[in-house]
Amino acid sequence: MAKPFINAADQTSVDAAHFLMRVGLILGFVVTPIALLMSQRSIFVVSPIAAVLILAAGLMLSQLMRVKEVFAFLASRIGLACVCVSVWAFASLLWTPFPAEAAPRLFKIVSTLLLVLPVASVLPARSRPANLYVLPLGVAVASFGVVVLDIVLSTERHNALTTETLSRATSVLLLLVWPAMLAVVLRGRPTMAASVAIVSVAAALSVHATTALLATILAALAFLAAKINKEKSGFWIGRIGAVSFIFAPLLPWLLGPLIGDAVASLAWLKDWNGILTVDGVRLFTGHGFNYVASGYFHGYLGAETPKSSLFEMWTDLGVLGALASAALLYWAYRLAAVQSAKAAPYWMGALTFVVAFGVLGGGALQLWWVTALALALVALILATRGEFQTARPTAPRHVL
Repeated sequence: MAKPFINAADQTSVDAAHFLMRVGLILGFVVTPIALLMSQRSIFVVSPIAAVLILAAGLMLSQLMRVKEVFAFLASRIGLACVCVSVWAFASLLWTPFPAEAAPRLFKIVSTLLLVLPVASVLPARSRPANLYVLPLGVAVASFGVVVLDIVLSTERHNALTTETLSRATSVLLLLVWPAMLAVVLRGRPTMAASVAIVSVAAALSVHATTALLATILAALAFLAAKINKEKSGFWIGRIGAVSFIFAPLLPWLLGPLIGDAVASLAWLKDWNGILTVDGVRLFTGHGFNYVASGYFHGYLGAETPKSSLFEMWTDLGVLGALASAALLYWAYRLAAVQSAKAAPYWMGALTFVVAFGVLGGGALQLWWVTALALALVALILATRGEFQTARPTAPRHVL
């Protein structure tokens, strides 16, 4: 029987594409976390290069992007919620007090998150094992780097910039640890997954990243709930989160007047109450995108003003923005819940970490964090595609 003809040039291009894909993944999930230990701005330099390499490799492998998947996502409920939030944010540029700062920032946020769609569409339908191991490798190496740097710098004089850099890097690692654990669990390595988680938490403890650690605890609770019943946990956590988002201003509205000057830790309730009292129609329309961020920078908002994403969303985009964001949150949990039994808990954990980090004041709309979210989404999709939904056929017991 004649052997099938294989074009050597075609095979060479396929091998080159796979190599290019791996280089892009290494840049995105190994080099980027390590570079973050040295510079906060490195994520804006390395991650776009990684995205371009992955796109180029994916187009070489599949020739055409799976465009239907992109449009199917945009037409889904979670996609429509994303579109609603984005459209209202762009509309609010008409009345924001700082349009020159708000417009470019909003464009960068939306374009960064939109880049996830084409990158996800060109990722292979089945992730290679070597590509999956890139995820835990990057988290583990960067986590060790955080611990080593903290020990070295403890003998020297710490400065605020160094502390902030390591704290932000650790927050990104605690986000990326969820797809990293999923990747190795799907390869049958639960011990390695636990080891990666322990190393990343140890790094956070070493630099006292309190907000990220609290978010990790809440994410772990959501992970355990999804392990027990992913559908019910996704439904109830999503519903409770959405309702809490909608009624968030009730807390400062009711308790703000009762807070005295002596209770410094709750001064943010009094401050938010004062803003709600004078907002008027702005309670419905918001002050415009980026009002809170620019208000901090220019001194229009005091130090006691809340740093939570709840306050930022309500103040910037008002009731309409809050309703759209609550819908987005609910359908995000529903999307996490419909993943496979192995993948859903990790999706739930990562999503809860993101939500909790923003609510606790971790800077939900800062550009470095938005870029980290884009990286984490790509990592989750890559890891999820490492689970093959096929089974070998069972051999017949009797031969006729």
